[in-house]
Amino acid sequence: MRRAKEHRTSGQVMAEYVLMLVMFAMAAVAMLFLLAALSGYGWRSIVLVLWEPLA
Repeated sequence: MRRAKEHRTSGQVMAEYVLMLVMFAMAAVAMLFLLAALSGYGWRSIVLVLWEPLA
């Protein structure tokens, strides 16, 4: 009887999946941080970012 082939992913494929998951997690954390900052300070944060000194 022949043995069934074991399906294993290569190291490169697994590394790419892990990298994509890490990047999506970082984007989600950044969005949550921005949401928390803007909802906490509201217009004050937006004015601070958009403020330009008059020359």
